[in-house]
Order: sequence, then C-alpha cells, then structure tokens
Amino acid sequence: MIQCWLIPYPTVSLDSLAKTLEHKECKISTHSPFELEDINFTTLSPNECPDIIFIDGGGEVSHSRRMCRHLRDNGYKGFLLLASQDSTTQGRVKALKAGADDLCTKPYSSQSIREKFLEYMELEKQNQSAKKYSFDDLMLDTKEGVLHGKGGKHVKLTQIENKLMKTFLKQSQKLCSKEWITAEVWKIHFDTKTNFLSVSISGLRKKIRKISSKPYIHTVRGKGYKLDVDP
Repeated sequence: MIQCWLIPYPTVSLDSLAKTLEHKECKISTHSPFELEDINFTTLSPNECPDIIFIDGGGEVSHSRRMCRHLRDNGYKGFLLLASQDSTTQGRVKALKAGADDLCTKPYSSQSIREKFLEYMELEKQNQSAKKYSFDDLMLDTKEGVLHGKGGKHVKLTQIENKLMKTFLKQSQKLCSKEWITAEVWKIHFDTKTNFLSVSISGLRKKIRKISSKPYIHTVRGKGYKLDVDP
C-alpha cells in the first residue's frame, strides 16, 4: 500500500483531488503545512513515512518551493510533486533545485495528478525487481540508491543522482546529449543553456570521487556527457 500525503496551503482545497486519487493500492491523507514543520522523516518507520507528497502552495509559488526544501532538509527521501503557476524553464529549474521530483502546472486537473500518481506506483512495482549494475570497481544498487566501491566504501545517492547513474550505465561509452539526458531523467525538456544539469552531474561526480579515483563521467564540450567504463 502506497501512502500519499496532500499538503494544501490555507487558500487551497484538495478535497475533490483526494477523492479522485483514492485507489485500492494507494492511501490518501491530507495534512496542513504546519503539521510538517517539526517532522524528522529519518525517525519515521517505513509504514509511517509517505511514499508521495503533493504540495499546492496556492498563488505563491515560493510557498511550495520553500516547503519542498524544508522536507528534504528534514530527511524526506520520497517522491515530491509540486503544483506551480510558473511553467517557465527557470521556474521548473527552481522547483527541481528545491528538491522536487516532478511538477504540474496550474491550473491542473485531478485526473492529471492521478495519472502521475499511477505512473509512480507502476515505477515502484518495477523497482521491486530493480537491477544491480556492476562496472569496473563500482556497483550501483538502483533499488536502495547506493553506489558501492571497493573496501566497503559506499555513498547514498539522491533520487536524481540514482536516475542519472542508471541512465549513463544504459548508455555506457556512448555520447549522451544534454537534451536526451534531461528528457530521460526528468521527463521534461530544459533549455540546455541553464546550468541545472551540470550542477546535478557535478554533485554525482563528487560522490563518485569519495569511493573511486577514476573520473567516470566525462564532459564532451558542446555535445554532452559520456560514461567511461571498461568493457
């Protein structure tokens, strides 16, 4: 059973959305932003921690982003979906930098949110048989989101870093364009002149360096990136 929390700000009602989202494999509950202020998600058991959180900050886009950042800072590792009136590339980048996994543009329909939830649930089913990828001196556990090195060294990856690493491994030794990576990982198309992708890859590289001396991800200037692994 997947748990979903709906977080509406005072000017927002998500009652009709809650009814639409009810599903035999999905438990829906609504919480005020104030309830989440003091929750430390690292102390919650798997049964207590929601798998999905949907935030609608009303007319103030900054409310949703601020709450998203607060949840990540307090240890929330699940799927964060934000409602936003800002559909620009800059707005999308800001939401993702705040820690969102996906966002929907307002006004949205209850059915469109339901489809995103069902898509997430299907991905979770696939993750139950998630693969472990071994390459050179590293091993990626996509289910746990952990990259293992030699001597018991390991680093915990964020959801985005896990997706990036898995995406590169599927295309190892092949050039991956920025446009292709952003569409594959985030399912949306960014203006590749923004630095969001490079910042995300920089963070992944730093974690790899903690457990390996080999620089796996190479920049191909003006074209994209390539993962260099031994055949």
